Formats: sequence, structure tokens, C-alpha cells
Amino acid sequence: MGLKCVTMLVKDGNLSKDEIKEIALSKLEKYNSINKPNDNIAMVINPISKDSFYLISNKLKEALNLDDNIVEVASTRSDNSELNAKIAELDAKIDNEIVTLSNEILTKASLENHNNLVASLATYALKSDLDTLATKDELLTKANLSDLNTLATKDELLAKADLSNLDNLATKDELNSYALKSEINSSGGSIDENTLNQAINQNATIQELGAKVNHMATNLQGATYTQLVATMKFLGYELPSELRAYADYNLYADDRLSGDLTIGFTPISYAGSYGQAWENVAIYNELGEKLTAKYASISGDGLNIDAVFAKDIAHPKGDSWEPVPSDYILADGEVRVSITLGASSYYGATYGLRMLNNNPSSWPESFLGGSHSYDEWIFTFHNYKPTKFSITNGTATYGGYGYMTKYNMRLSIGNWSKTLTYENSNYPNNIEIDFTNLNFGSDAKTIELAKAWNVPVTPYDINSDMVGG
Repeated sequence: MGLKCVTMLVKDGNLSKDEIKEIALSKLEKYNSINKPNDNIAMVINPISKDSFYLISNKLKEALNLDDNIVEVASTRSDNSELNAKIAELDAKIDNEIVTLSNEILTKASLENHNNLVASLATYALKSDLDTLATKDELLTKANLSDLNTLATKDELLAKADLSNLDNLATKDELNSYALKSEINSSGGSIDENTLNQAINQNATIQELGAKVNHMATNLQGATYTQLVATMKFLGYELPSELRAYADYNLYADDRLSGDLTIGFTPISYAGSYGQAWENVAIYNELGEKLTAKYASISGDGLNIDAVFAKDIAHPKGDSWEPVPSDYILADGEVRVSITLGASSYYGATYGLRMLNNNPSSWPESFLGGSHSYDEWIFTFHNYKPTKFSITNGTATYGGYGYMTKYNMRLSIGNWSKTLTYENSNYPNNIEIDFTNLNFGSDAKTIELAKAWNVPVTPYDINSDMVGG
């Protein structure tokens, strides 16, 4: 029976020696079972913990009458035993380099060392003239005990065996200077060509990726924000042109904003047939009460409406509002309203009043525009800031009629103005603006980015949106 030595590398600093022993012994026994039954010794090396030892199979342990599978490496003793000679022979075949890994980046890689290390080392076998170690009986009858007495007991083995030739594999620094030569196949083993080619390709990919990561990390150091934005956009990310972050600002709570409140809708794209439909125009007071049209009159071209909004009004189904009296004085809680339509009614000028209907029961009770107009639709509430504004774009009573799928919404109070863009896929679209909860701070992603860059999140500056201030 011959004796073969395989080498096992364990790169884990968290495993104890006993845990490494159990893992390595399991691998060794499995290796023996699927290869030759006389392969029964392994050199276990952990470069991280700088620990190394010989591990013998259970069968050899019994043959040598040892208490443990581990045979410690002795660095101070020397002997001319056959075992040491073969270990020295193995050591002479090792040069070049073995790869090391840092915590995060593969800092060094090469063809000979990246994969198949265990399989390659397994091709180095001791000569068959050690077959006297096959069994205890053969050992006693065949071996020259004067030469092999170092193997008789564990203590003598540790005292006699000179394993110093392999001590240079125990440290990480020295491991960096070793690699397997391509001639390892001459020792009786072979490496599968497909596996080798795969290892080459994978290693080249890792080297290329590592180079790109290092290049990017180097270039981004000290980069300006403009450069970072350009880099992120190239990678497919959208970032603001300036890194500023504002906390939420409540529009309704700012007493500086007083006077007329204007809401404008400028269509960008449409869906549905014909033009577009509007209905259910309403505002709400501080008590949450709904205000709708009490009086309403329309211009001759059908594009301008003057109205008075009040609460508790019974609404006609159609367009039969009384016009606003010329000398009308607003009662307490009433609001004067001006509306500019972006398109005339499909049914005639006066029918623009139908957009003031709330909860119409049939499509003739809603405003129906005759075309997809892209002009702004403007609602102005004079000297009044409601808690909420609501309107329906489209009509539930005429399925598929035109409605905005994307639009700009302009808000103005006094000399303050801001325009926001919205997209919509609902039909109909019930637009509702709650002014008591309408904030103009930065979006969550911008705030997250600012915090990552240690940019302060500051209060929203209303002066930046002042018109002619």
C-alpha cells in the first residue's frame, strides 16, 4: 500500500483548530473513498491563522496506534526518514505565487494559483516503497524498524520527523511567493482542461473588474459634484443638478401668503375620445364645509365664468345658474371665483357652466370640450385661501371621454407662485389639493442623498418662488 500526501488550504480565521480538523478529516476520508484507498495523509494549512499540521486518516491512525489524527509539524528536529525525503521532494516542486485575498477586493490573481489547488497538489504521491505502512502487521514484518521507529509512537514521530521544509507555507507573506508549475501533471495526476480554461477566464474577469473598480475609486476621489452627477447619470441614476435639501414647508400656515389664490392646469398629454370633460368644481372652508356655485355667469365666447361660491346650495342639473348680480355684495363665508376655460363647450358657449355641476347623473350635465385643448385652465379664488380645492377631469357618466394624463399645475397666492408636474392614469381623475397639508420640501431621495453627503437639510425658502418680490 502506497502513501499519498494531499494538501488542503483552509482560509478562515474564525474556525478553531478542532473545527478545521473535523472538516479536513471529512474531506480526506471522502477523497480516499472516491480515489485510491491508500491515500491517507493530508497537509492542512491555514494561511490566515498561520497554523499547519499533518492530518492522517482513521485507517492510518489505527495502523500507527496513535491517539489523534493530527500530527504536529516539528520545525526543530531533523531526520533522514523516507517521509521527510518525500516531503522535501514535494517542496522542491513548488514555486511562483499563491493568491491572497483582502477583506473586500481581490488584490492579486494568477493562472496557476486561483483554482484547483487541492486537486493539483493531490497529484504528488510518495513512492510505493512506503507500502510497508499499509497495515500494522505489514509494518512489523516488512519494515526496517530502525528506519521507521519514528513512526512507532506519536511522541517519537513528533520528536524525529523534520517537517521544516514545509514551514515556509505557514505564513501569509511566504504563501505569496509560491505557486504550482504547469509540470505538476508529470507526477502522475492531471487537471481537467475545461476546468483549467474556465479558471483562466474567471480569473481574467476578476482581474478586469478589480482594475475597473480601482480606476473608478481613484477617479472619484476629490471629484466635484458635477462630475459625480455625470458619473451617476452614465450609470443610469438620476440626481438633482444641485445638491440642496429643504425640509417640509406648509403653504397654508404661512400668513405672508394672502390675496387671490390661483390654480392653473396646463395639459401636456391626453387619453380618451374627443376633447376633455370637467365637473365637480368645489372648495372647502376652515370648518371643512363644501362651497359650490351659488351664482354663475359666462362670457359670450364661452371661455370665462364669474361665480359666487357658498355652502348649502341646491345645484341645478345642467346650466341654469342665475348670473351674478352686478351690485352683489358677498355674504359672510362666500367667495368670488373667476374661471378661464382652456376650450369652449362642445355644445355651445353657455354650456361651459356645466363644469360647475357637482355629482351629475348624466353626461349632458358635465362640461364636454370639443377638442384636446392645450391652453391653461385657470381657477382664481379672490382674496381667499381655501383649505381644499377639488375638481374632476373626465366624467364618470361618459366613459372614455378625454382627460389629461400629464399636466402642469400652477399654484399662486399673492406674489408667490410654483409649478408642479403630475402624471395620471386614472379615469376619471379626481384632483384634490389639500392646502393644509401641501408641503414644498425636497423629495425623500434628495434628502437621503444630502444626508449621505453631510449636506444640511434647511427650511424651504419661500423667497426663491416669489414673483416680482
